[in-house]
Amino acid sequence: MSRHFERGVIASPGIIKRLPQGFQMERSLSAEELRYYIMYWDKIIIPGNNLVYIGLPDEETLINAGAIERPTIGFNGSFFGDQITDAILSCQSIVAKDLVRDKKTDWVIHQLTDECAFPSNYNQRRNIIRVDISSTLPAPPANTNVYEILEFKAARKDELANLHLHLDSLYETILSSPDPELASKKAISGLSSAIADLEKVTNERFTKTRKFDFSAELNLSGKDISAGAASGAIIDFFSTGMTIPLATVAGAVLSTLKITSKTTNTFQPASQNSKLAYLSTAKNHNILD
Repeated sequence: MSRHFERGVIASPGIIKRLPQGFQMERSLSAEELRYYIMYWDKIIIPGNNLVYIGLPDEETLINAGAIERPTIGFNGSFFGDQITDAILSCQSIVAKDLVRDKKTDWVIHQLTDECAFPSNYNQRRNIIRVDISSTLPAPPANTNVYEILEFKAARKDELANLHLHLDSLYETILSSPDPELASKKAISGLSSAIADLEKVTNERFTKTRKFDFSAELNLSGKDISAGAASGAIIDFFSTGMTIPLATVAGAVLSTLKITSKTTNTFQPASQNSKLAYLSTAKNHNILD
C-alpha cells in the first residue's frame, strides 16, 4: 500500500442525461459538492469544452486558489444533435484516459450518479465489487471559504492520509478473498478509527459539517486478485450483499459499509486499476451545528 503519491479525482461538472434528441442538463456540481472534492483529494480536474461550457459555483475563486483545474476540451468543426451530446459526455473520459494510468498520482473518475455512464468507445461491461459507505465523510458547507479548507487540509494532512490508507487497505482486503469474518478484520477496525478521528478534528474546525455517502467500484480483474476461480468465488460470496456497521461512539452507529457484487459499466482505460470509479448519489446526512 503506497504512502507516497497524491490523490486525484476527475469529475463531471454536473449531471447530464442523454435524451432521444439532444441532452438534458439536470444540474451542475453544487458549491457543497465542490468543497467535498477539495477536502478529500489533492488534485481536482473538472473538464469543460468549447461547445457547451458548464460553469460552477465560485469557479474563478476556486481556480485562482489552485483548488480545482478546468481544462477545456476543444472540438473542431460543426456539431449537431447527438454529436453535441456525444462530445459533451466524452470530455471526462478524454481527460481521464491517460491520467488513470499515472503511476505518481492515484487518479479516480467520479460521477454523481448511481451507475457510471461512459461513451461507447470508453465503456466496458464487467463484474465488479461495489463498496457503499454511508454517512462517512464530513465536509464543510457551501459557504465555507476555500482557503479555510486548504488550511485545514494542510494542518490535518495526517488524518486525511490515514483515512485514504485505511480505505485502500479495506479495498485490498475485500479483493483478496471472500471472508465471512471480514467484520472482525483489522481493515474494518482501522477504517472505523480513521473515520472517528477525522470526525473529531473536522467538527473542531468547522461549525457545521455535512456527511457524504460515497461508493467505490473495485476491479475483480486488477492486480489485487487472482483471475478465474477466486474472482468467481468473490462474486458469489457478495451476490446477496454484506452490511457492516462502522465507527461507533457510545454505542451509536455513525456509518455502515455495504459490499455487493454486480455487473455494470466501467471505464475501460482503468481496466488494470484496482479502483475503477467512485460514485455519489449527491446525498448528504447529519447536519451538525
